[in-house]
Amino acid sequence: MFIVQGFISGLIATIIFDLFNQSLNYAYNVNKPKWFLLGRYFIGCTRGKYFRKSLEEDNEENNELIWGYGIHYLIGIIYGLFYVIFNFLFFGYPSLLAAYFFGFITVLGAWCFLMPFAYNLGFFASKSDQQFKILAQNLISHFVFGTGLFIGYYISF
Repeated sequence: MFIVQGFISGLIATIIFDLFNQSLNYAYNVNKPKWFLLGRYFIGCTRGKYFRKSLEEDNEENNELIWGYGIHYLIGIIYGLFYVIFNFLFFGYPSLLAAYFFGFITVLGAWCFLMPFAYNLGFFASKSDQQFKILAQNLISHFVFGTGLFIGYYISF
C-alpha cells in the first residue's frame, strides 16, 4: 500500500511542480528547469563523464529530454515514497508540515547536486550572477512540490 501511495504522491507532486514552472514561464517569462541537461548529464554518467565544464556546450545526446523528464519523475516518485513512509511512521495521516519539510529537503538536493554537477552553477548557484533569483525560484517551486506531495498522499489516503 505504501508503494502505491508513494507513487501517487510523488507523481502528482511532480506534475504540479511542472505545471507551476510552466505557468511561471508562460505568465512571467521565468526560466523553466532545463530537463534536457539533466538527461544529458545522466547519459554522460553512464559513459563515465561525471564532471563537465559546461553541459550546454557538450554534444547533444539522443533522447536527452526524455531521459531528463524520466529521471525527474523518478526522483519525484522516490521522494513521494519517502514522504508517505515518513508520514506513516510519525503521524499516521498526511501532514502538510511534513510536506513542506520534504519540499525543503528536496531543494537541498537540487542546490547541492544538480546545480554544481548537472548545471555547472556551483553549490547553491554560487557561480551564477543571478544566484538569489535562482535560489528563490527553486525554493518556491519545491514548496509547491511539497504541497503536491501532501495533495497526492491525501488523495490516495
